[in-house]
This record gives sequence, C-alpha cells and structure tokens, in this order.
Amino acid sequence: MTSEAEKKTEAFDVVVSGAGIGALTLANYLAPLGFRILLLDKRPGLSPVHRGELVQPLGLDILEELSLLEELRTTPHTLYRSFDFRDWQGRLLMRSRYERGRGPYPFALAIEPHQMDQVMAKNLSSHPNVVLRFGAEMTTFAVDGQGVTVTARRDSGEESRILARLLVGDDGRHSRVRELSGLSLGNGRIAPYRDSYLGGSLLLPEDEKEIPPALLDPTGRYFLGPRSIFFFFSVSARRRFFLLLLPDSDRDAFFSRGTAPLLARLDTLVPGFAALAQSEGYGDPSRYLPLPVWKVDLDRWCIDGVALIGDAAHAMNPHVAQGRNQAMEDARVLAPLLAKALLRGPLVRREDLQDYESRRRPIARALHRLADEMTFVWNSGNPAVVAAREISFRGIGRLADLETKIVTTIGGSVIAPLTPLDKLRAFAAGLFSPPHD
Repeated sequence: MTSEAEKKTEAFDVVVSGAGIGALTLANYLAPLGFRILLLDKRPGLSPVHRGELVQPLGLDILEELSLLEELRTTPHTLYRSFDFRDWQGRLLMRSRYERGRGPYPFALAIEPHQMDQVMAKNLSSHPNVVLRFGAEMTTFAVDGQGVTVTARRDSGEESRILARLLVGDDGRHSRVRELSGLSLGNGRIAPYRDSYLGGSLLLPEDEKEIPPALLDPTGRYFLGPRSIFFFFSVSARRRFFLLLLPDSDRDAFFSRGTAPLLARLDTLVPGFAALAQSEGYGDPSRYLPLPVWKVDLDRWCIDGVALIGDAAHAMNPHVAQGRNQAMEDARVLAPLLAKALLRGPLVRREDLQDYESRRRPIARALHRLADEMTFVWNSGNPAVVAAREISFRGIGRLADLETKIVTTIGGSVIAPLTPLDKLRAFAAGLFSPPHD
C-alpha cells in the first residue's frame, strides 16, 4: 500500500469512476469546453466481449450531435429497420417497424459495444484535457466545501490522490460510488430480477455457401414461449448474438438434461443453429455467458460532490432495450448543467444538478414500470398469460397507432406505454387473427 506521503496528487474538474458509455458520452460533451476530466476504469482496456447492444434512435441522435454517427457506421454493425416477434413454433406474431416511430431515425444499429466505445474513446484522444486511465479504480473519496478528494489505485498497487469538483459514478449496477456516497441507503429499490439470461456469440464461416439461410439472414428475431425467450440477431456481417431466458436464474436446472435438447429446440427455430453452436463450444454449459438482470430505482441520483449516471442510477431490464441509450441521455442532460456548475465554485452541489434528476428520473421510472410489466407477461409460463400475450402481439401488429407507440417507446426519445384501453384494443384485434407462417 502506498503511504499518504507517497501518494501522487492530481487535479481535475471531474473524475468519473467507470468508462462506460455514459462516461464516454459525458466526456465527449465536456471535452471541447476545456474542462479537465479523468475517467478511471479497472478494465485493461476496451476489449471485445462479443456481446450485442442496440443503439436506438435516441442514441443515434446523440451520436449525430457529437458528430460521431458517421464514423460509427464505418465499424462492423447491422442496421435494423424492424424486429420480428414469433411464437415458440416460429410463427410470426408481429413485425415491429422503426419507420412507424416518431423521430428522424427509422432504424436502430446493432453493434458489439467495444466497437462503439472505441469510436468515442478515439475522439477523446484528441483532447489533452481528458485522461482515460485503464487498470485503475476509485477506492475511496471524501467531500468537503472545497471539493472532492478521490483515492485511486492502479493495478500495480500505486495509489494517487485526485482533487476534483465532482465525482461521477458510472460504475454499474453494483456501483461503489453509490455505496460509499450513501445513495444506496433507504433510497429506492436495488434488487435482482427473479429471472436472468444466458448469452452467446457465434462467428459465421467465411464461405457463405456453408451457411444455412436462417443463419445468414440478419433479421432480428424474438421467439417467445412458456417461460422461454430466445433472441437471435446480427451485430455484423459474420457475428451473431443470442440471448436465452434463464428461469429463476437457476443454471443447474436449466442444463439438467445437458445442452443437446436445448440446441435441438433452438435449431427448430433457427435451422443450422445447433451445428454452429456446437462448433463454437456451446455443447458445454459453461460456455454460456451469465447475464444477471438488476433493477436500480433510486429516489436521489446526486448529493454534493457526487452524481450517478447509467446503471449506477437506473439499471434496467433488457426487455426495454434502453440501458445503453438512457445512459447516453443521462450524459447529454447532465453535461450543460455540469458545465455551468463548474464555473460557479470549487464544489458542484446537489442543487446545481437537481434539474438533471428531475428530468431524467421520471423517464427511468416509466421504463422500470414498463420493464416490470413486460417481465410479467414475456417471462410467464401461465397458459392463459401466454395465450393472451400472443393474441395481443398479433393485434398490435394490425393496429398502426399501437405499433407507433411501441417503436417510439423502444426508440427512447418519447416514452409512450400502452394504456389499458390500448391493450384491450390489441387483444380484440388479435383475437381472431391467426399467426403468420
């Protein structure tokens, strides 16, 4: 351990714990203004994780505002103008089309997250006032009237003292900044969902002649069955990503019969999946990546000297497909308020950022409510709920105004969940409409 006398002292305007998408977006907004920013991240770098993310129209708008969208589109990705929702027999229930949404982008981008993060980090490298430090993490901090004193430790064991005017926590659903600040105590709800997910990534062969049509097809497909979800989509020309619902987060029960029955079942939905998955090692249960799902719903996101963004403030269920995009929106709203606060005094106070909380928290809460409702319906094994779900999906696909609400909400710019009357209309419209082949 480094002694107090040996600690190196540095000074920045803003220190961010974590270099997630919220942190990178915030730094890209603040960097041209000349503020000194330090991003600390315990990872060794922005390495590939072979996980898929959706950049919704909200995120695309922010990237365009930062003049980064064009560059992002030069990296491997898949452009989606729609997603298919299918039943457990593979029959089409509804096609959700982005062109029906409100906003300038009638599409979303699917991408491996490190590709996007690297674009944003590269843009920061041209700003000498921004330091992105990997292999380092915040360990403790203290706040007084003169600012925030942060202690950080590198992988080498070297410790440093950092003086700042604000500490931002973008350190995930188990945020240490949130814990040490006291924002976790008696403040909303922080808990895992009952069910979680398993994820995987498949690399298609180079020779397209060897690839079954169902794998070559980049269409994003959600297959929903009783206590079963299989999401299969493309993140680049050759990379496919999949998610599987893990009921009760019980991995042992899920693989109690091994992987052969699972792969055989998935192969009926996406022919050719089983052989490719076997070749990529998914005959071994340990190969499937665990993806826990947490809900972080806080009453406060800020105190004097500390602000939370992203999953640290509002970790969401992936059903709403908004985690990455809402973290970016956090940064877009926070940046101008923070820029003004940094000009006022040595410490950024809670009252300086209350507008950030008041604008962002209701949207996060609305998405939490929607995610809870979706979880109850989508994850259900109750035959009546499953039947009602499929009928309603078919109905939404036949009512343009309801489809508009769905894709607008998922797009992220406007949250417009279905009302009770909307749900009745969907059920009625789908009641006598059979699924498509």
